Amino acid sequence: MNTKHKIVIAQHRPWRRWIIVGSITAAVLLGGWGLYSYTRAHTVSDFERAQLERDRLRDDNRQMSQKLRAALSENQQLKDQAAYLSRSQQIDDSACSTVKLSLASLQAESADLRSQLSFYRGIVSPAEAQAGVRVFEFKVYSPAAKDAAAGVYKYDLVLIQSVRHDKHVDGELNVSFEGFRGSTKQSLKLADLVTDGNKNLVFSFKYFEEFSGSFRFPDGFRPLRATVTLQGEGTPRVDDDYDWGKIMQEARS
Repeated sequence: MNTKHKIVIAQHRPWRRWIIVGSITAAVLLGGWGLYSYTRAHTVSDFERAQLERDRLRDDNRQMSQKLRAALSENQQLKDQAAYLSRSQQIDDSACSTVKLSLASLQAESADLRSQLSFYRGIVSPAEAQAGVRVFEFKVYSPAAKDAAAGVYKYDLVLIQSVRHDKHVDGELNVSFEGFRGSTKQSLKLADLVTDGNKNLVFSFKYFEEFSGSFRFPDGFRPLRATVTLQGEGTPRVDDDYDWGKIMQEARS
């Protein structure tokens, strides 16, 4: 059996190994540096962008906070102004109502004083004095709520005489109403209609006398006018006619 032997001759180059190791090491270091540089560059850039975005968001947040505080302050001011205006309006309305009531009261008082002045002037003023007895005032009041169903009217009548005629005067007073009941014209006497007060009215006074009472018309009667007749002893007869619409007044309590 033949055995063949091969002889291998290898060159001994120890420096080559170190070159390969150095090259690999350099490549690794260079790659690592490049990766580090790339990563650092992008990381720094992202970090800077993040910081800028953070700063921008902080600025936006501060601005929004300032705007919110300003809006809240303005809203509170508007609420205060609204409350003030509402209160002022209430005060104005209350004051206006008070003034209106005072004015109405003063007007009513003034009208009453004018009426009293006219009344006393008719008695004491020679320039306005008329001879004999006369009617100073005649009013009829529409039925009040409690008397509406019954159709009961009330009346006030005042007679006066001038102080120039300072003698006591006596006489009779008659009141009649003219109107229609259906298509029929009628004349009714107050004495036949009275529900409260004297039926036979007589007067006896020196300066003035007042009469009042209540009466009721028959169903279906529509008054048009009233006539007041005065017949004093030793004085001329007086007949005063009044349109119903002029002597009618609102119901009184």
